[in-house]
Amino acid sequence: MPTTYEPAEVPAWPAYAFVVTDDDRVTVSGPLLPASEHPDRASAIDAVASAAAGLGRPVRAQATEPDGAVWLLVISPDGAVGELAGGGQRGKAPKKRGAPARAAGSPAPAAPSTGPGPGAGAGTVPTPRPAPAPVPEPAPVAAGTPAPEPTPAPEPEPEPAPAAGLPAPAAEPAPAPATAPAPAPAAESAVTPGSLADAVSHLNAHAAAGRVDHALALAARLDDQTANALGLSHPDALRIREARARITSLAGDVSGAVRLYRDVAERWHYQGADEQAEAVADCAHALWLEIPDLETAILAGVAVVRMRNQIPGESGSAFTAVVEHQARLEAARDAAARAERAMTPH
Repeated sequence: MPTTYEPAEVPAWPAYAFVVTDDDRVTVSGPLLPASEHPDRASAIDAVASAAAGLGRPVRAQATEPDGAVWLLVISPDGAVGELAGGGQRGKAPKKRGAPARAAGSPAPAAPSTGPGPGAGAGTVPTPRPAPAPVPEPAPVAAGTPAPEPTPAPEPEPEPAPAAGLPAPAAEPAPAPATAPAPAPAAESAVTPGSLADAVSHLNAHAAAGRVDHALALAARLDDQTANALGLSHPDALRIREARARITSLAGDVSGAVRLYRDVAERWHYQGADEQAEAVADCAHALWLEIPDLETAILAGVAVVRMRNQIPGESGSAFTAVVEHQARLEAARDAAARAERAMTPH
């Protein structure tokens, strides 16, 4: 029997999406994990389990079957599959237009019995079965008269099934009414300071172990997801982008790191967070001074001069320093160009 987890036991972030096709292949997407297609359920679960192992705790997952049934699961670092309490089978997306829909406030119609998806035989990890639900009567009928079959009637357009390859929204324990609007793609409540701290620790662990390119790819993905969920200038999004800048520098792209730090510093400045803005601006400034190539340093210097024009440092000393350094770089470049021309035969 699968383990059942209370929602409070498993943070809402990160949450992964499994989309099962008719041939039992599974597309997986979610934070800290590149989107990928797997030949079977067991392989897909292993991929999410590896992400859970990096965090050292279980993570949430939403599985969508070919018939539209949605399961709210919990994947442990060892690959064990559990259920989110109250999650089970959240419902089926309608397969065609004009299917009967439940009116707001009325009892839900009975769902047919659904087993694990196709191909869940030996050697695979089956999807847990939901507990059987009571079958409510759709409407009172005369004694002794069998309940009529529901007749299709004009209803609002059904919500579309989740699209393959897109991260699923954080699942709540209770299902939403059929007439509720489609959920937005990740809300601020799905990303908490604790979960972001876990993600940054995960990135730093990859970088410390020498997997800098992998850490950089994950950092870029996490930066995009957090910015899309919370907004480019949200404090938590800025902290993730600062971590991305640091890993970008470790990967050898110092100029790219300078531009990322500059973006973070300016966004803190626009919010009136002077202390944070100054600290990040100092990081960008110090990295810029380490760029050995003249042309690269001059191009990055344009961003640093712009940043220091807004965050000038105490008494404007930092702005003055970057303007003078940029002038020296440009003078050195021009001198090198003159020397090269002088040595070129006419």
